Amino acid sequence: MLKNQIYLKFMKIFKLIFLLLFTIVNFSFSQEKIDGIIASVGSHIILKSDLEQQILQYKSQGAYVDSLFEVQIFEDLLFQKLLIHKSEIDSIEVSDNEIQNELNNRLENYINQLGGEDQLENYFNKNIFEIKDEMYTPIKNSLIVQKSKYEITSSIKITPTEVYSYFQTFNYDSLPIINQKVIVAQILKFPPPTIQSIEETKNKLEKLKERVINGESFATLAILYSEDPGSSRNGGLYTSIRRGMFVREFESVMFSLEEGEISNVFQTEYGYHILRLEKRKRDNVDVRHILMSPKISPIDLNNTRDLMSDIRDSLILNKISFREAAKNNSDDLDTKYNGGRLINLSGGDSFFELHELENSIKLEIEKLNENEITQPLYVKLDNGKEAYRLFKLIKRINSHKANLKDDYKKISQMALEKKKNDVISKWIEDEIKKTHIYIDDKFKSFKLQYNWLNI
Repeated sequence: MLKNQIYLKFMKIFKLIFLLLFTIVNFSFSQEKIDGIIASVGSHIILKSDLEQQILQYKSQGAYVDSLFEVQIFEDLLFQKLLIHKSEIDSIEVSDNEIQNELNNRLENYINQLGGEDQLENYFNKNIFEIKDEMYTPIKNSLIVQKSKYEITSSIKITPTEVYSYFQTFNYDSLPIINQKVIVAQILKFPPPTIQSIEETKNKLEKLKERVINGESFATLAILYSEDPGSSRNGGLYTSIRRGMFVREFESVMFSLEEGEISNVFQTEYGYHILRLEKRKRDNVDVRHILMSPKISPIDLNNTRDLMSDIRDSLILNKISFREAAKNNSDDLDTKYNGGRLINLSGGDSFFELHELENSIKLEIEKLNENEITQPLYVKLDNGKEAYRLFKLIKRINSHKANLKDDYKKISQMALEKKKNDVISKWIEDEIKKTHIYIDDKFKSFKLQYNWLNI
């Protein structure tokens, strides 16, 4: 058992290391000559190693890669280059802020999985800024591909008639199996910090503000002290911020400052901040901030657990409904006013397949019958905050063959996806005719889906 756990942990780390390697690879001209250009779309080349690394990536994730799959991978690379080529013609761009946010999110994930920033730097023998610099262009291209694909398909809608027609293309034996689905509700409670803890946090921020005024670097202090995972490694910097992107309290302070001015300590739902306006560009601003949250003591946590136990007792005795308890007690603003129901962002409704749930939730929900409620469960969220939560299994729908009555939304999504794929196929066929494409002779024997050489 222990050996299996060690093996699984090793494989998880290996996959993350490989994905990071795949992301940060940059090839020089000399490498292109040694490596070999196997295709180009417009001015964008595909190297032999690009294909090899993509194949290795799939294998590292457990996929069986045969010759047919290799052809599909090669064609996917051609499609990506075609999207990037067309994005230049259509002036499709991504902002530096979008790139930095995606870059920081990925790095944060790698660092958390590998055990720390030092481990990451030691592995690559590079500091974090060098790693970020090498990741920048591949991530930029990845975001451009996403945005270009969205531009092609964003206006596509599906009608009920089209959904019905799509469903009729299946015979009974070929109908897809719909996995077990559940509806889950929660009550989430953060321990309230003591007045003393709040004052200590505010005093720390006041002292940091004084240090900046006296000449110390705001960026360096943000790296050292800020608890915002989205910006601390970037010196607390957010760029090209428009109204509506951040919470109201943060924006109210941000847009009230002059360039170079530092705010007083202020509070948002995330904690306490100081903020400096770096630059104002018409409706956009660049800012740096430092976030700190009041520390929670073990006593605070125990009191919250006891409170959640009392709430659970009241629910079991039917003294209060789960909807009322969530509204009155939950600190999760996304669910407290809808009865505590978790929302599946991929589907836009409350239905989750078990694998779509966070693993710790999944393990608890599997034990429950409908309308049962868990004991209070401790959780440490991605932002570092500690809390307790209760979960209720509202409904469980067992796996079954798809039907329009129970699974209309799922079938509608499948029909929409097919329609989008058809539109993308037509787009590829049209763009191939207008684009200079080169494929090395060794790869012309591949049986590709599209006529990339327009022969």
